[in-house]
Amino acid sequence: SPRSRAGALEMSTEKKETEPISEQEVINTYQTLREEVSQLFRQLNKLKDEQTEHKLVIDAIKDLDPKRKCFRLIGGVLVERTVEDTLPALTKTMENLTNVIEKYTEQRDAKIEEVEEMERKYNIRVKGDVGPGDEGGDEERGATQGVLA
Repeated sequence: SPRSRAGALEMSTEKKETEPISEQEVINTYQTLREEVSQLFRQLNKLKDEQTEHKLVIDAIKDLDPKRKCFRLIGGVLVERTVEDTLPALTKTMENLTNVIEKYTEQRDAKIEEVEEMERKYNIRVKGDVGPGDEGGDEERGATQGVLA
């Protein structure tokens, strides 16, 4: 049937994506994974900075009079509100940031595991990194060949 052929085609395509064949494909996949890890680190740092800013503002206004006027930047527009309006919104945003940070951390950890698995499986060493057993010198350099990224 056409559906089973399509499924088989998808399976073979997935296998090619997860099992690079040539050395160049291994290098490209590895570099892509490392770039994804870097992007996740940058995004996490940005979110953590934003979380820190929210915490500072929450700590600064939580003990103020609820009817006191305060200003909040929403979408690039400075809006006048009261503390009682702003505090719950900031708290909710802080909770959302915490949840997103958790998800990004899980994704980052999974990508790091993928990168480490590729390093083990294909014996990948990055220029400048000292791998296990590389401290001894050049006498065994030809014995263990791997992919140099």
